[in-house]
Amino acid sequence: MKNELVRTTSTIGESNLHLQITPAYRQDVFVDKEVFELTKKYILEKAEDLNLVVPAIDFGPDHGHIFISNWKKHSIEKIARELKGYSSYMMRKHHMNLIKNKLWGKKFWTEGYFYRTVGAVTKESMQFYIEHSQKKHWKAVDYQYYKHEKEQLRLTSFN
Repeated sequence: MKNELVRTTSTIGESNLHLQITPAYRQDVFVDKEVFELTKKYILEKAEDLNLVVPAIDFGPDHGHIFISNWKKHSIEKIARELKGYSSYMMRKHHMNLIKNKLWGKKFWTEGYFYRTVGAVTKESMQFYIEHSQKKHWKAVDYQYYKHEKEQLRLTSFN
């Protein structure tokens, strides 16, 4: 997976975002492969509509991870609202039979979400994150890795 800098008339740069979203009642709806694939499809449709780049997306049984690039024209709140709102609407309207035993009413997602701005997203970094972060996302999962193997770079390192 190759990351490229985004150019506009007056800027060049990169902005990456990790968004973690959770189904209502933290139900394990994504163990059903059809729910997994349809939800992913609707999130990607809305991301394309917003001109967002999604270099990586994956789901655990009861949550989803979306890595987003080229999002600087939108607020994080708008991105979360749009992706969750559209996918929720489409899943409830067209596929309620797949989720009715675990989700009910007008809810598909919880109200909240977790976000973090991140560096370059590669297939390897995403796989590492998914494999090592199945605990609560706000806890440092591999603290020793980050403490000992990540050194602080100096500005002169980028020459």
